[in-house]
Amino acid sequence: MFTSSRKFVPDPAAPAPLLAVCRDAALGLCVRALGACAPGSVIERFEGDIGPRVSQHSLQVRPGSHIAGTRHIGYLSHACDPNCRLDMARFELVALRMIAAGELLSIDYAATEDRLYAQFACACGAPDCRRWITGRDEPISAAGVRYLAGLRGAVAPV
Repeated sequence: MFTSSRKFVPDPAAPAPLLAVCRDAALGLCVRALGACAPGSVIERFEGDIGPRVSQHSLQVRPGSHIAGTRHIGYLSHACDPNCRLDMARFELVALRMIAAGELLSIDYAATEDRLYAQFACACGAPDCRRWITGRDEPISAAGVRYLAGLRGAVAPV
């Protein structure tokens, strides 16, 4: 196992953490803001174990390297119109817009991942929702093709 070359030493004068990992009946494990976050603010600086293995809660740092064992970052939810982004050069989670206390934090998984641990259906509700989420450099799986074909064949309720 490899470890990150970036170690963040907690500042005892720093404010209390702004994030909490929560269990949601529909989403499973997710991350919520404990306080309001302004657009452009660094919500969290993170660290973890960096190695070649892709897992459900790892995130790609660069091609062939993934970070796992983070406190919160591996539990961020996906959204096609996310409220956060990851800066993988600085190991920071940054707010894209105003985030209210209690709000679910989300990133676009395709913004960091070339290939996902597992592709999945999306129902994030964004106007431009892609409906099936892949990594940025992978084709839609056979399951995704079937899922999207089923959506196109569905009749809208009257």
